[in-house]
Amino acid sequence: MSARVGSISDNSLGGWYSYRASKAGVNQLAKSMDIFLRNSAGEKAVAVSLHPGTVKTGLSEEFWKSTKPEKLFSAEFAAERLCEVVKRVGTEGRGKCWDWDGKEIPP
Repeated sequence: MSARVGSISDNSLGGWYSYRASKAGVNQLAKSMDIFLRNSAGEKAVAVSLHPGTVKTGLSEEFWKSTKPEKLFSAEFAAERLCEVVKRVGTEGRGKCWDWDGKEIPP
């Protein structure tokens, strides 16, 4: 699981150093794993990283008040959306990071 803050090119605010670095690492892992899968399994397997948005869990509780209600997702909604994204991007989306709405997050 990744996050938009893992995008180096989309970072205009700075801060959150450890979190940003860990999510950038997740994106690199997905890319590297996808190269391995492409070489070993061809079109039968892919790896992607996914950004679920702000999901209403204990981990995001401090952000609930600052998140627009329509952008604060239940875990069930986020999981359904991410499954749809994986199906939709297929092998064309391999090795990339995608958000809950199916938009590519640049590296």
